[in-house]
Amino acid sequence: MVIWRYIAGFLLIGYLSMARSFAYLGVPPVFVGELALVTFLLLKPRVALGTWAASLLRPSPLNLLGLTLFAFMAYGVWQVGRGIFNGVPLVQTLKFFVFNYYALYLFFGLWIALHAPDHLRGLVRAIAWVNGIYGLCYIVALRYVTASVPGTEVPLFSPPTGQVVVVLGLLCFERDLRAVWFILVLNIVITLVWQVRAEWLGLAVGCLAWGLLTGRLGRVVAIGLAGIAAIGLFELAGIQLAGRSGDAATLSENLARVIAPIDLELAKEFSPNAAYHAGTARWRELWWERIWLSVHSTTLLEAFGHGYGFDLFGLAPGEVRAGQEDRDVRTPHSVFLYALGYTGWIGVALFAAFQYAVVKMLWRAYRVSGQPVGVTWWAMGLAMAMFQESFETPFRAIPFYLLIGLAMAPALRSQGEREPLLARTHRFGRLSGRPASVRLSGRASAEGARE
Repeated sequence: MVIWRYIAGFLLIGYLSMARSFAYLGVPPVFVGELALVTFLLLKPRVALGTWAASLLRPSPLNLLGLTLFAFMAYGVWQVGRGIFNGVPLVQTLKFFVFNYYALYLFFGLWIALHAPDHLRGLVRAIAWVNGIYGLCYIVALRYVTASVPGTEVPLFSPPTGQVVVVLGLLCFERDLRAVWFILVLNIVITLVWQVRAEWLGLAVGCLAWGLLTGRLGRVVAIGLAGIAAIGLFELAGIQLAGRSGDAATLSENLARVIAPIDLELAKEFSPNAAYHAGTARWRELWWERIWLSVHSTTLLEAFGHGYGFDLFGLAPGEVRAGQEDRDVRTPHSVFLYALGYTGWIGVALFAAFQYAVVKMLWRAYRVSGQPVGVTWWAMGLAMAMFQESFETPFRAIPFYLLIGLAMAPALRSQGEREPLLARTHRFGRLSGRPASVRLSGRASAEGARE
């Protein structure tokens, strides 16, 4: 069991810190995410596939989750079949199917958390330190390294993505933020300096969810002000930290990046780069408009979409595709447009139903344990996914489902659930030699006492 905890930690730290660079570890088309998932399914089939099957056959808190996942996965398999029927190679269609099968990482995280309920808090701290140190090194120096991952054009070092996960995780798990103030502020600074608007939105939504669930909205404001103050201190000290576009990540530059897509003229009052900031949003809007019109051009496409393997980027206007004709661009940087374009409104509905089942389990976990981390991460992830690549990429989907699975475990230790589905059946096996009812009820009592 210990080795699987290390594997989960390795995946989370790798994906959240090095993102795309880490995702390309492996031998194409089998990369580290696929290798870890296949190994887990082969060595622990009763944990994931057995639990999933059992959730479809007997009453359990996992019933809705198992049913919606089955429908979501089956529909994805059908879309793969559509792609193959249309002449798209199998390997190519499977690149789109990751949107469906990465959800199996939920069972990986759930299984680990049932064995080690306190593992997640320590894991968040570890991610915070690695992501903070790596993120600072990346902004200062590693971004200028020109080497690539062997066999690809992917940079050897990619920008970190775990800072928003870390900030929310520390908020939820640390009772006294003074003990982790340095690493918390460092990750907030990285979030502000790297200037990803989707991350800002996700962090804001996640913090709002945390504040509402805990009644600590004042702390949310204080943390935001601390991050802004840190940027201000850097400016006063003459320390220039370059943002994504290469210019100094000043307060005025950040304000311009936020305002530009809404009011370009106002943004120009804050930064001469306002037109550039508006343009990075405008090209997506143009593409999104073409996807919407294409999908709604016929009843068949409206229902089922274009299918996996379709060149969705080919719908983008020429000004968007200029200079990128040779790139394999599959995502429109919006989970809604991705699902709509490839799978139609039926696919959107199935994805929404599955996410409803996920958040329902997370809400149950929150009601049992009083720990809101799962709900806040879910809110953050969905908000970010609307405006960037997310559930269709390994470096965002895998850590999302793995973390959500870890946070979901308390939902199976409530209201007399003495033998959670992951451990109780002889048909699918138990997680360990000790009776599940003794092991998990004891942990539930201990957790309840801590809360």
